[in-house]
Amino acid sequence: MLLAVRNRRARGRLAGVDINPEALRQARVAAGLSLAQVGGAELTRQAVHLIETGKVRPSMRSLRVLANRLHVPVASLLAPTIVRVPFDEDSLAELARLCRDHQYQQVLVKGDEILAWSRAPDMIATVHRFIGEALCRMDRPREALEHLLPARELFEALDDQDRIAETMELEALALHIGENPRALDVAEEALRRYRAGDRRHPEVESRLLQRVATILTARHEFVQARAFYDEALHVAGGMRDLGRLARLYHGLAACHHGVGDVRIAAELLAKAHTLYEAEERLAGSSVGSDLARVENDLGHQLLRQGDLARAEELLLSSLERYRQGGLERRLSRTLLTVGELRQRQGRLDEAMVVVEQARDLAERLDETHALAVSHRQLGELFAARGRRAEAAASFDRSMAIFGAAGLHEPEAEIRKLRDALCGGANEASGSIA
Repeated sequence: MLLAVRNRRARGRLAGVDINPEALRQARVAAGLSLAQVGGAELTRQAVHLIETGKVRPSMRSLRVLANRLHVPVASLLAPTIVRVPFDEDSLAELARLCRDHQYQQVLVKGDEILAWSRAPDMIATVHRFIGEALCRMDRPREALEHLLPARELFEALDDQDRIAETMELEALALHIGENPRALDVAEEALRRYRAGDRRHPEVESRLLQRVATILTARHEFVQARAFYDEALHVAGGMRDLGRLARLYHGLAACHHGVGDVRIAAELLAKAHTLYEAEERLAGSSVGSDLARVENDLGHQLLRQGDLARAEELLLSSLERYRQGGLERRLSRTLLTVGELRQRQGRLDEAMVVVEQARDLAERLDETHALAVSHRQLGELFAARGRRAEAAASFDRSMAIFGAAGLHEPEAEIRKLRDALCGGANEASGSIA
């Protein structure tokens, strides 16, 4: 694991943030505080003494305690940035190149090597950010946050507003992948903070707008999401990043589908699919779950149009991409579409097995939307077999999940479906006896 690699430091090296011990001592003397007073309830007198004499490097949390107690900026206590061989600015440029080329596993390896040696706060923060980005692209949101949160703390200590906002955008992405409701707040705050700064780069601002739009789309707020997508396109001008453009078209397709513009949604999905394929060809390898997800969405659309053969081809390709990439996050969505396909084909036993697999996976990964949909589909399958009590229970579970997530439109749709297939709440409940 990444954290284990980080801890394998050369003998004699100290963990923590590199500070200027003399600056800390002078700040304490100027404040007229004793070692115990500076440490307060959080740090012992001995701990403060060890930090002040340079024998121990504090964690960022401990450093913030000291800075707050002394009423000085964290940055004033940090050591001057000193490049330590064998890693320097060229190493960061190499990480950036690896991210651009979608060599995410190499980012993790190279990043850990740098973290095991460097004590320069700016370099540590930048490496954490790149590792966090790589983990997001690999659909590993929890691990990504373990790197993005300390990256943001360090950038805040360095008062680097641009990189704070960029790191928050990735933090919002990780939260969104993990279906954490805080994602929208973080994304909007990142955009606000970036726009409040002195410098505005169109590419960065467009990326922040796109992140807000993507999260709104997942919340079924399609009209507002489309406005953010349109603004992202306008701000970016001529966008050259194939992956970003593909994700933008993919998101816009979901918006148009959500408001009933099926034809436009199909055109945008086709564009996204073409761009994802081009991105993968240029990278020479798979670049995450993007192609698998768009193939699922295209397969779902063809399923609704009655083209079951072509839908099956795309859905099986999507499943194979997940398998080859060793990816589990969002696999449940493709499994659910396959379950719907099998139901349409009259293969109810197979449909039940696949949907139950999707339900179990979504439950294990805390994928709220997929979990709610799995219970809805199980309700339909139980109803198709005349098992009305079990169908009603599944529909109720689906409605409860959507309701708790604040998604009341799908909740209402499932209530109508439940009443149509189970004969209403009272009748369905009475069938148990």
